[in-house]
Amino acid sequence: ENGPRLLVVAEQAKIFSHRGGNVTLPCKFYHEHTSTAGSGTHKIRIKWTKLTSDYLKEVDVFVAMGHHRKSYGSYQGRVFLRESSENDASLIITNIMLEDYGRYKCEVIQGLEDDTAVVALNLEGVVFPYSPRLGRYNLNFHEAERACLEQDAVIASFDQLYDAWRSGLDWCNAGWLSDGSVQYPINKPREPCGGKNTVPGVRNYGFWNKDKGRYDVFCFTSNFNGKWF
Repeated sequence: ENGPRLLVVAEQAKIFSHRGGNVTLPCKFYHEHTSTAGSGTHKIRIKWTKLTSDYLKEVDVFVAMGHHRKSYGSYQGRVFLRESSENDASLIITNIMLEDYGRYKCEVIQGLEDDTAVVALNLEGVVFPYSPRLGRYNLNFHEAERACLEQDAVIASFDQLYDAWRSGLDWCNAGWLSDGSVQYPINKPREPCGGKNTVPGVRNYGFWNKDKGRYDVFCFTSNFNGKWF
């Protein structure tokens, strides 16, 4: 037996913020049956990554070991450990960007022991459908991403579109989402939109070729102070 097992815990699974805000993603680590991080002979390594929509790839965000700290990509200069106690691995993200939305994994490694916790960062904002002036169903996935950026937005995730549907969004044209799927939200079933006798919901066209498929797009944006006027 190698002593108490390492446990990593996030006190909240979901955190809400808005563009331009600061947020703390909670993460603490313990040794089983003790209330502290323990004083093992191995250095503690803390690693934060962002999970992508296909769950196979992870984006490096921040790594800390001893006095060494490293942040990656667009997170450089914006992420820090809170370190309010010796077992605090919580990550502070400052000046939140639209692209920061998503699920983050906190991993703590000590010798051969490691454990993880996942925290979702949700942004307050709005989802809106967009089609170019050329008319509907003219955008492949890459053009859809660019179109959202030109609207000061990013391509919406399924969860963002689902939340918008629950809040009443009803739109008959199918649009790209960030995971490469094509979907559309229907609150009032009717003939041209999948049939009058169908149940309300987010309709799914499935996954299409990102270069050849042509649809509209659902974009997401968040105001800097989290308020809309």
